[in-house]
Amino acid sequence: IQRVYFSDEAEQMINELIILSEGIYLNLNENDRFLSPVEFRDLRFAREIQSRYPAHELYRAQPILKKLQTVKSKWEVDATQTAIDITEKAFKRVMKFVKPGVWEYEVEAEITHEFIRNRATGHGYTPIIGSGANACVLHYIDNNQQCKDGDVLLMDFGAEYANYNADLTRSIPVNGRFSPRQKDVYNAVLRVLKGARELLVPGTVFIEYHKEVGKLMESELLGLGLITKDDIAKQDPEWPAYKKYFMHGTSHHLGLDVHDIMYRYHTMEAGNLFTCEPGIYIPEENLGIRIENEILITEKGNIDMFKNIPMEVEEIEDWMNG
Repeated sequence: IQRVYFSDEAEQMINELIILSEGIYLNLNENDRFLSPVEFRDLRFAREIQSRYPAHELYRAQPILKKLQTVKSKWEVDATQTAIDITEKAFKRVMKFVKPGVWEYEVEAEITHEFIRNRATGHGYTPIIGSGANACVLHYIDNNQQCKDGDVLLMDFGAEYANYNADLTRSIPVNGRFSPRQKDVYNAVLRVLKGARELLVPGTVFIEYHKEVGKLMESELLGLGLITKDDIAKQDPEWPAYKKYFMHGTSHHLGLDVHDIMYRYHTMEAGNLFTCEPGIYIPEENLGIRIENEILITEKGNIDMFKNIPMEVEEIEDWMNG
C-alpha cells in the first residue's frame, strides 16, 4: 500500500480512475439459487455507476472473483491451516471440560478463550453449542441450556485467523461415553463422511456430488431403521426420504467467507477447499449428530486438513476419559 485516502475522498478518486478507463467491472451478489427481494448495496452502487458513466462498458466481476476465491494459493492454505490448528486446540480443551451439569455457554466461553490466547481474531461465525434436542436445530445459537447426563453435545465452531476460517463440527457424549444407539448413529454419519470425502476430487460436479452423498445417507438411514424401502419407493424426487433426517447440503466452499462463493454446477478442481459435513437429526430421540472436516482438493486426490482432530468414537471417548 503506497497511499491511503480519507473516505470522503472516495467519490473524487473513483471519478478520476473511471474517466481514465474504458470499462468498469461491477461486483454483484450473483447466486443461482436466490434472487434478493430487496435492493442490496452492490446493486445500488452499480446502478449509480451506470447512471453516471453511461458511455463506459460494464463487465461482471463475479466470474473472475469466483475463480480467484475458489482456487486457493499456498499462502491461503497455510493461513487456513493455522485457523484449523487453533480450532483443534479448542476442541481438545473442551473435550476435557465437558461433563454433566456444564452449560452450553460455558463450553462456548472455553472455546473463545482458547481462540484469543492463540491469537485468532475470534470466531469465524457464531458458534453452535447444542446439547440434547438442541442439536437437532441446524443453526441453534442460543447456547443457554445445561448439558445433561446421557445427552450428545453438538459443537459447530471455527477460529478466524488472518481473515481465513476453520469450520469444525464434532458431536461428543456429555458423560464421556456414547450409548449403543448414539454410537450406531455416530458411526453411520462417520461412514457417510468418509464416503463423501472420496468423491471430493477433480472433475466431480458439485450438484451431482450431493446426489451421490444422498444415496450414501439413504443406505445408512435404512440400516438405522429410520426410513424404510417403502418410504423410498414413495418418495418425492424433489424431497427424498433421507431428507427427513438429513435436510441440508453436505459441502460448501470455505475461504475468506465461511460459506464462500460458488455455483452449484461448479466442477471441482485442484485448489478447491470444501467442508464435508453430513449429519443425522432425530428429534424424537433428542439426538443430533454432525461431523465436519475440511477437505483440500489436489491433483493427486484430496487432503483432510482435520486429520489430526479426533473423530473416531474411540478417540473421543479416550480423550474425554484420559
